[in-house]
Amino acid sequence: MSNSAAKESPSFLLSSLPDEVALSCLARVPRSDHLALSLVCKRYRSLVLSPEFYKMRSLLGCTEKCIYVCVSPHPNSTPLWFIFRPENAAVNRRFMRPIPSFPFQPPRTSSVVALDWGIYVIGGFALNEKPTSDVLLLDCRTNTWRLVPSMRVARFSPGAGVVDGKIYVFGGRPYDDSTNWGEVFDPKTQTWDTLMPLQDRSEKDGFIRESLVKEDKVYGVKWFAGSVYYSPSDGKWGRTNRPDLLSYCVVEELLYGFDMSFGRVFWRESDESEWKIVKGLEALQMIFHGQFFGNSMFSKNISQVNSFGVNVVLFWLERSDDDERLDVWCAEISFERREEKREIWGTIEWKEAVTTVDRAPFGPFGGDHNKVLYSATVNI
Repeated sequence: MSNSAAKESPSFLLSSLPDEVALSCLARVPRSDHLALSLVCKRYRSLVLSPEFYKMRSLLGCTEKCIYVCVSPHPNSTPLWFIFRPENAAVNRRFMRPIPSFPFQPPRTSSVVALDWGIYVIGGFALNEKPTSDVLLLDCRTNTWRLVPSMRVARFSPGAGVVDGKIYVFGGRPYDDSTNWGEVFDPKTQTWDTLMPLQDRSEKDGFIRESLVKEDKVYGVKWFAGSVYYSPSDGKWGRTNRPDLLSYCVVEELLYGFDMSFGRVFWRESDESEWKIVKGLEALQMIFHGQFFGNSMFSKNISQVNSFGVNVVLFWLERSDDDERLDVWCAEISFERREEKREIWGTIEWKEAVTTVDRAPFGPFGGDHNKVLYSATVNI
């Protein structure tokens, strides 16, 4: 290429612009081209990886919703991670793309939260079968991993949620009566601070099966015994005492509950109101009807529920045509509120198998060890 042609190339012209103007141009490039963009030159790579690049994409409305999904291939092996872009289906075919996993990620009982461009994997049982205080960060801009400062104490299945840019973590220590029951991480300062302890807590308060954030409160849903929640705005703890075994998701300030075994979906407006069935989803219930297959001991259950804008995505496993593998299935559900009858109707927008994984051997008590462990939506 001649010197005159190089001077006229878009890459050369863009490189001569001030950073703010170059960021405004680069931020409009689709997410799928960011890796190639970062390989053009050191300056482009520095801009693409900068916090300002993410902020510019947000200001311009150019961010894209991606779902990160973690699948357990075996209880004692490294979990597998995938990236999934439902809106970018090519020829009506959606699929999850594998990304690098962290080699020493705890294989189970971690908690996962998404904040800005990252996903944090918090605590869990390490390979030595002991709880860990480690916190891993998946940088979704580059799909690379690193360790961030550890929690003050080790935890497994803690409650965790993000409010105002900080990560609140509590529980996961059933037999701990110390002041370290809850703590908060500030990504800007990379520091952990202890929360005021929950008073009159019992052993059951430490057994948390899932977390959610609603009305700027972080809830830890306990097994069979209601919830514990923390309100960062006033630094106070609270409880709800309604036991149920639903899996939760918040969409537009409404709380949705999912019966993971039978595919039923419920909704309610507050902790005090009664659950109501979401109508129109009989087809979803049929997917999980008669879920046990002969003597195989393989059960088909909803493994993960994740908000996706104003919709919800579900993940579950099904036996593949190849008996040695399992298909990971996904469905997206939209909701319509009908005020005249105070009803909510759901629609399955699409459902299909999005990847296939090796099937784990049966455990000593039957059943499969494969599971969709975590899912999180990130705007990048």
